[in-house]
Amino acid sequence: MVSPNRQLDRSLSHKAIDRAIAPSSKLNPTHSQRPQVNHQIAQASDVTGNWAEPFIKALVEKGIIAGYPDGTFRPDQPVTRAEFAALLTKAFSLEPTKEARTFSDVSPQLWAAPAIDKAYRAGFLAGYPNNTFAPSQTIVRIESLVAIANGSKLQANSAAAPKIDELFTDAAQVPNYGRDALIAATQKCVTVSVSYPDGKTFNPTGAATRADVAAFIHQALVASGQLTALASDSPAQKYIVNCAAAPAVATISEQDVLSRVGVGNLPSAGTATIVRKAPNRPVSGLTTPSGFGANWGTVFIGSGYQDSLAPNPWLGSPLSTPLLINTAGFGLGVGFGIGNSRDLVGLETSYSTFSNGGGPDGSTPLGLFNRGAVNFKLHKQFGDNFAIAAGWENAIKHGYAGNDQTVRDTFYGVVTGVLPVSDTNNFTASFGIGNGRFRQIADIVADRDKTAFFGSLGFRITDNIGIVTDYNGRNFSVGLPLNFRLSDNIGVQITPAILDVAGDKISGEVSRFGLGGGVGIRF
Repeated sequence: MVSPNRQLDRSLSHKAIDRAIAPSSKLNPTHSQRPQVNHQIAQASDVTGNWAEPFIKALVEKGIIAGYPDGTFRPDQPVTRAEFAALLTKAFSLEPTKEARTFSDVSPQLWAAPAIDKAYRAGFLAGYPNNTFAPSQTIVRIESLVAIANGSKLQANSAAAPKIDELFTDAAQVPNYGRDALIAATQKCVTVSVSYPDGKTFNPTGAATRADVAAFIHQALVASGQLTALASDSPAQKYIVNCAAAPAVATISEQDVLSRVGVGNLPSAGTATIVRKAPNRPVSGLTTPSGFGANWGTVFIGSGYQDSLAPNPWLGSPLSTPLLINTAGFGLGVGFGIGNSRDLVGLETSYSTFSNGGGPDGSTPLGLFNRGAVNFKLHKQFGDNFAIAAGWENAIKHGYAGNDQTVRDTFYGVVTGVLPVSDTNNFTASFGIGNGRFRQIADIVADRDKTAFFGSLGFRITDNIGIVTDYNGRNFSVGLPLNFRLSDNIGVQITPAILDVAGDKISGEVSRFGLGGGVGIRF
């Protein structure tokens, strides 16, 4: 039999709506009805303790799904193609992309006829070659996941895609039409399987239950940024295939490492400006750029180390908690300035590279200089205490095969002001907007190119000591920049910091210790 999903369209725009899913053929899916049993369903005896309880409850609380009038949800009940079509119309926005089609086995009087029409016209579902839709036929797991994955525009990163045979012991049962969608869904943490923890199986040809479909929808909405991900300690995390470490990977991407330990900012806002004297020397952000930059005659070199603390010291554990094994990262950055930002504009050019010790999942360590990137920042200074800049990070990359997007281009704009309050003290504030590494976690996981705000606030306590906190679009960090002037033209900066002390919790409650250092020389 030809799968009805082989011709799925990828043009769906993805939006959760505020109507409850009509789960029964007794409810007309064309009406916006919100069952009065929503809160009962979240506590129903057939949901409590079910493997999919966290997924179901999250959808119920958002009004995306509901149960039956008798107060049950029936999580283990198979879903028919008609019910699945109705569910799609309630969970997603289905925009028509083709003409309507009349199926010989879908009567206009059928309760799900309007939903089937919408799902078909949106390219979410397809019929069979004999002009039938089989509305009462149970939909299988791979068909339902393919529909949701394609409708959500999940595309596999071919360069980093895992092999399906390595992911699932029953990969041979996955039909050809579903393999790419399954890989894409797995990369985006949308693939869910109750049998995966025990046997690494997906059961592609098994009947899709209401629990299965709820889990798929929940994860698709998380991937699109419309729902918050399950807590890192949720018991349901183990059912999300190959995604146990995904949030942490998304949070600490390679292009973040240098900036997270202060290195990324030492060239542009730290090391390059160390040669300035207080009170006009900025207290720069830890993970965010500054409006100040290097001019002609200034060169710099910075390095940094970071590692994870287990767990977040701000949540009850002492700072002496041992560091996590194999999570350390080391970065190196060098650069120079061209032009003069006081007279016209300055162009700062830098090169950064990164190494790590592998991941806690046994991933291969990355050596220094195996991968790297060239970065540019155009900056303009107004007087002594105000500057603006526009930057392009990772403009030129090496060591990344094919379409590997582990390091994305990052474009940003930032303004920085310094307010002197005494001969040695000042407040420094920066505010900016950017994409790439400044995106929120949900956008990183879904690989959406969106923008987010970032900023920092610092105070120079003495000529040599400062304190700073910043927000990089996802998390807050705090640090203690220590400056030392070796001469009028040479400055050194060392910055110990605690990174990701607060912010989004999608990536779990793990902070990072960072130590950055750099030297700036003005000729």
